[in-house]
Amino acid sequence: MPAAHVSDPPPFAFGTNWQSFVRTALDDTRIATAAEALQRLLRLDQLHGRSFLDVGCGSGLSSLAALTLGAQRVVAFDSDPNSVAASAALRSRAGIPEDRWRILQGSVLDGNFLAALERTDVVYAWGVLHHTGAMWQAVDHTVRLVKPGGLLALAIYNNVERRIGGSAHWWRIKRRYNRSSQPLQRLMEYAYVLRFGIGQLVTGRNPVAAIRRYDGAGRGMDFWHDVRDWLGGFPYEYATAGDVFNYVHATHGLDLVYLNTHDGHGCNECTFGCPGR
Repeated sequence: MPAAHVSDPPPFAFGTNWQSFVRTALDDTRIATAAEALQRLLRLDQLHGRSFLDVGCGSGLSSLAALTLGAQRVVAFDSDPNSVAASAALRSRAGIPEDRWRILQGSVLDGNFLAALERTDVVYAWGVLHHTGAMWQAVDHTVRLVKPGGLLALAIYNNVERRIGGSAHWWRIKRRYNRSSQPLQRLMEYAYVLRFGIGQLVTGRNPVAAIRRYDGAGRGMDFWHDVRDWLGGFPYEYATAGDVFNYVHATHGLDLVYLNTHDGHGCNECTFGCPGR
C-alpha cells in the first residue's frame, strides 16, 4: 500500500461524524440490527458473564449492542475525543451506569495506556485498526488484550488489486478528500452517491429505496454517515483475509473461529479464539 508521507492530511474527524450519527440517525431498530451482527461475528447468542472491550468505539453502537446481549462489563476507548463524547452521549441516552460501561480516551498504539487495561473475554475492533497508520502494530497490541480462552473480533478493509478502482486508487481518493475544502468534500460525496445510484439502476434496483433501507451490510449503519466515513477514512490500510489470518495465527497462535470475506473494498471479518493458558 502507498507509504505514508509528511504531506499526508491529518486523520479524518471520525468523531464528528459519529456524533451526528448518534444525534440524527441511531434508533432502536439500528441497535437491534447491530446486536444481531455481533451475534453472527462472535458465534454467540448472548454475552452473559463476559467482559467486552471495544477498541475504537466510535459512536458506541457496538458497546451498546454488547450490553444488549448481556455483557457483564464493557470498557470502550477511542483516540478521538469526539468519538468518546458520542459514546458517552449514547450511554446517557440508554441509561447505562458508568461502572458497567466505561468510556476512555486513548490510542491502541499507546503501550502505556493499554498496560492499564485488564485482559478481556471479548476484544472487538471492527473497522478500526486500518485507520491507525500502523495497522500490524495495532493488531499486535489488540491481540495482547484478549484473555486466555477469550475471543478476538477483527474487521479490516480488503485489499483489492486493480489499477483503477483498487485499494491504492482509493487511498489516493481518500487523501484528496481530506486535503479538500468542505465544499469540495460535499461534491465528492455527491459524486459517490451518483455512482452508487447508477450502480443500483444498472442492476434493476431503486436507488432511493436502497438508500432508505441501507443498514451497512446488516450492522445498523446509516447511508450518509457511511459515505462520509468511507470517503474520509484516512489513514487507510488494507489486507486480504488470508493476510490477516496468517499474521494472527502464525504470530500470535490464535485459532480462527469465524471468517466472512469480502470481494470488494469492504471489511473482511475474522473472529479468533485465544487458547487457554
